[in-house]
Amino acid sequence: MPLFPVGTQIPDFFTKPQWFIGRVKYCHEWKVADLLKEMNVEYFLPQQTVKRKWSDRTKMVQVLLLPRYIFIHCKNSERVPILERVRSITGFMMDRDQKQPAVIRDNDLETFRLMVEYEDIPVTIDSGKFSPGDRVRVKCGPLIDRECELVEVSSKKCVAVGLGVLGSARIELPLSYIELVNN
Repeated sequence: MPLFPVGTQIPDFFTKPQWFIGRVKYCHEWKVADLLKEMNVEYFLPQQTVKRKWSDRTKMVQVLLLPRYIFIHCKNSERVPILERVRSITGFMMDRDQKQPAVIRDNDLETFRLMVEYEDIPVTIDSGKFSPGDRVRVKCGPLIDRECELVEVSSKKCVAVGLGVLGSARIELPLSYIELVNN
């Protein structure tokens, strides 16, 4: 019996490129990024510049937001060939509820990318599940017109974007920067 009987629509998961979360060997993130670039596979390795202080100096350095993970944009059928060619990828994160590889929606990953690349405010990764809150739209700055979820963290208002099984990425924004989205 075929996986999808004749006349039924094949789900996007099987036909369109999706953002999968690749698990990477320790300290191999840059190597994986280089190999994916050579293979013309779209990827996102979230990193930001932070100030680090040593006893004798302070320096701005690039750090990974999610060590040992890389986001890979490919079709579901391309995941296994990528695993075979890039030995430093140990696998893909699974969504245990769906019993299939975890997928990040295009819009959520694009919002996360904008948070990381264009905001001067540090992004923090919260691996815990946050309680569902109000959907908000950002009114100004690089995240303008992006819809996110509003969460309260230690008496400060934050905008969060869901990253599936990884949890959420948060950024603090003044309340004047956001507005409620009408459902």
